[in-house]
Amino acid sequence: MKIKFSIPLNQIKSKLIGTTLIIIGCIIIIINQTTFYIKIGFSAILIGILAILILPGRIIPKTISDAQIEGDIEVIKKLIKELNLKGNAIFLPRPSNTSEERILIPPNKSRVIKIPKNAYEKVFLTGKNKKNLGISIPPSGLKLLEKLGENGSFENINIENIDEKLQRFKEMKLLNSVCLKGKQNEWKLEITKPHLFCPRDQTLCQQYPCPTCSALLTLISRMTNNSDKRLWINNVKHNGEKVTFYLNFINKRG
Repeated sequence: MKIKFSIPLNQIKSKLIGTTLIIIGCIIIIINQTTFYIKIGFSAILIGILAILILPGRIIPKTISDAQIEGDIEVIKKLIKELNLKGNAIFLPRPSNTSEERILIPPNKSRVIKIPKNAYEKVFLTGKNKKNLGISIPPSGLKLLEKLGENGSFENINIENIDEKLQRFKEMKLLNSVCLKGKQNEWKLEITKPHLFCPRDQTLCQQYPCPTCSALLTLISRMTNNSDKRLWINNVKHNGEKVTFYLNFINKRG
């Protein structure tokens, strides 16, 4: 079995820059040995060494990070299958007395959904006679969204500033492009992704989107500002790296 080794591009760049600085520093010291130029030469050599040893840092291979995400997604897929849930995701806002937002995956694919009262308290939701009402779980991108918004930039979301907030994902290289269009209760979210983990499973995207898409949708759901509207995924279409979400804001009680 052959084992292949590869060096990430940023490490190669750092080593090249560092080596170049060390060479330049040595040349300066050799050519001009005055105190001033010796200091410049040693400074260049020191910076070069730092560039080689420190700047690259430890990098987790993409395959490893993808495997971690994929493992969590597979658990959710099996759970949805075992419970025979057919409904699309409904994003529930975070009330003042709870610590997190939730995604409700109902048993049936319909926009007429009555949100169970215990949707924030339990994972497995049941009604009278133990009727299956679906599951309520945190969005997969909630932690990502919290990390990106640590400075409070994702608070007080509304229609006027939502596009500006979404562009943050592009700035962080999580997306190549993002565009949200719509009015009132009907919206279309179009995104193109770089080579990040994506299950490319249309059914799963409708029920439990991957972390990046989930973070985007959670942010969009905050436009309701805890009103009686809930963000519902109507449909999802994949076209290569482009993903389009068709969204509706439905009434709290269906």
